[in-house]
Amino acid sequence: MIPLDENDLNGVLGYLGKIRPADLSSRFARAGGYDASSFISCGEEWEGYFSAVDGSNAMVLESGSFSVVLVRAVETTFSGGRRAHAGETPLRAFRIGPETENPAYGDLYAACFESTPLRSLENEDRSRAASVLRDTLEYSTALRLVSNLDAGDILVLDGALRVDHESHRPVLQDILRSARRRGVLIAAVTKMAASTWGGGIPLVPAAAALAHDLGRNEAWYLEVPPEVMDAERYEEWHFGDTYVASLHPKAPLAFKVEVPKGTSSRSVETTFAALTSYADDGRVTGYPFPLFDAHRLVTIGADQVEQVRQALIRGMSGQGMTGSEYKAYFGDIHDTFASYR
Repeated sequence: MIPLDENDLNGVLGYLGKIRPADLSSRFARAGGYDASSFISCGEEWEGYFSAVDGSNAMVLESGSFSVVLVRAVETTFSGGRRAHAGETPLRAFRIGPETENPAYGDLYAACFESTPLRSLENEDRSRAASVLRDTLEYSTALRLVSNLDAGDILVLDGALRVDHESHRPVLQDILRSARRRGVLIAAVTKMAASTWGGGIPLVPAAAALAHDLGRNEAWYLEVPPEVMDAERYEEWHFGDTYVASLHPKAPLAFKVEVPKGTSSRSVETTFAALTSYADDGRVTGYPFPLFDAHRLVTIGADQVEQVRQALIRGMSGQGMTGSEYKAYFGDIHDTFASYR
């Protein structure tokens, strides 16, 4: 057994005990004033087009001073339980660094939205920069898609109705305005929610525990007002009302779901009926299948990363770069370490 400092282990276990107290469900019930009637049963009847958008990014090359990242976005649309359409953006490759500001972001933003970003993209955090580039393609896809949907259809995003970069704030607002104008429903589903309440207790497990203790075994949703949750950073970039939902009676997990702020109770009811109608696939029971479909289509696999890497290597070789020079720029001594395990 690998030796581990007992104090470190106890520290982690102590935190886990703090976020799952013995009175979790009753404490959450008191915090929100919840009882069995607070959990609303999801409807089962819904007809319309169900569209989902997801994005992906993957690092191709990394050196000490810069990285090359691949990004793309996908949309998939279902009707009557079958995929009616799917589309993807071209696979794009961007350099991140060594400049302070990303030189490609302004051009990408202008191509997607025909405007100039409110703020440039900084390269200091390469992982975050890659996510912003990916989100740009996701929002561009969603903006285009919402203009092709009709009243009663639904557009579902992966994540939350909040932006992580200031330049995306007007874009998400445009998506929400267009959807409201056309009568299109909007929802965002978070696979692993970071939201907490009560000073750091995870939100979704608490709601699920309370539903279980109250005997709510059907598909349900629960509204969680801001005063119940812990304060979140950059609230001005957040445009959703928060719900926790279990979308199938046999769902192993509940999820955080957001709908646009101020959505009427009737539209919320229809939104969850739509989500539930596509949450019965046995592979991902309780998760909207079109989002799963979009995730499968958009994932940038290792073979695609390797193809792009090899294309770049061939190009660098054509410019006269030798193998030893390549190692000097992109070699990782961790690969050498790993060979001696």
